[in-house]
Amino acid sequence: MRKVFVLEGRARIVSELQWQFEGEVDWQIRGFSAELDLFQHVLRENSDEFLVILDLNAGKQVCLQFLQRFMGSRGSFPVIVFSEDPKLNLEWALRELGVFHLQLGNLEPERIAKICRWHFDLQTPEQSSHLQMDQ
Repeated sequence: MRKVFVLEGRARIVSELQWQFEGEVDWQIRGFSAELDLFQHVLRENSDEFLVILDLNAGKQVCLQFLQRFMGSRGSFPVIVFSEDPKLNLEWALRELGVFHLQLGNLEPERIAKICRWHFDLQTPEQSSHLQMDQ
């Protein structure tokens, strides 16, 4: 099961992604409104099976708190950050905290879904065996 966990104030990203993955049974999209709830949930999951999307509209402080907890946790997992502010001045700080993709400006659910698919396609055993054979 491919899982996408979204921290946001309202369920806009969750509903858009559910629509993007409609009909694909191996995807689970789940929203969280509290940073601590999300963090506790991801600690119970296998880090190879999920990624996290943080909506900065839920609050920069809340998202930074999550990233600080994430950096101190024993596992690592991919994090995407969405911000409606196209001039976000936190890009390098967010990357230092482990963010692998920033989506700035308008919400582009197709693009976010494509990045999610790309990430999970890299995680499949078939892909990794091809990489090992090429070396």
